[in-house]
Amino acid sequence: MNFHIWHYWFIAAFFFFLLEIFIPGFIVGSIGLGCLIAAFGAFLHLPLWFNIILFITGFFIGIIMLKPLLKRMEKSGEIKTNVDGMIGKKGKVIETIDPEQGYGWVRIDGDDWKAVSANNQKLATGTAVEVVAIESIVVTVRQLNTEHIDTEKATKTVAQTLSSNTGLILSLGNKKEIVQHTDILCFYSTQKTTYLITAEGKQKMVDESLEKLEEKLGNEKFFRANRQFIISSLVVKLYKTLPDGKIEVTLKPLQNLPSDISVSRLKAHAFRKWIEKQV
Repeated sequence: MNFHIWHYWFIAAFFFFLLEIFIPGFIVGSIGLGCLIAAFGAFLHLPLWFNIILFITGFFIGIIMLKPLLKRMEKSGEIKTNVDGMIGKKGKVIETIDPEQGYGWVRIDGDDWKAVSANNQKLATGTAVEVVAIESIVVTVRQLNTEHIDTEKATKTVAQTLSSNTGLILSLGNKKEIVQHTDILCFYSTQKTTYLITAEGKQKMVDESLEKLEEKLGNEKFFRANRQFIISSLVVKLYKTLPDGKIEVTLKPLQNLPSDISVSRLKAHAFRKWIEKQV
């Protein structure tokens, strides 16, 4: 095979584009673009001096135009995660936020966070809030506007609150069943399916998510230990604090449950307060 000058330009372009993968910064990529444009000129049998002009033009196109464009695309494609993803999240106060006491606690997406109010406002338990800032493990929240309340949702909430004193109505397959709190050991979720473990050790499939069950049950008799478990004190055999601040909860031996589950460091304080109230 006879090599022509445009082959060498093309090989150089491929080399610099490949190098851009390992040395990102758009400089070597811009050189590759210049080589590619020069290869096109060489393919048309243009003079060498004209190919060099095409190379320089391509290089500056990459520096001046492509680099800012790619940076904007990269920035627009970023996904907020971790701390940034918390801003704007909504939750509710589970322990009064009192500026005079320093802080309170809020529950967001099933996790408990130490919280302060944005305007040094006292926020009572049950208040709907939104995260406006986060620093380390402390979130700053503000009270949500509660002027416009969905009547149907409010009615359901009241009904759930009234019924949650002694039991709740669960959807079990194609039927509804009234289950007393004293008959519930825990709920757990696995592979997008929720199960109830009764006081008799029986397992029943429930057609509701842990999030909906958590709203119905409240946090007085039951505790959302983690993303998989809502437990009652009846299933807790013992617990201990681990060196990293997490809590290891040993469950009573039952066929369908693990021997122990963990409570995160962020929820450890709330768990200890809850379990003390159950004694």
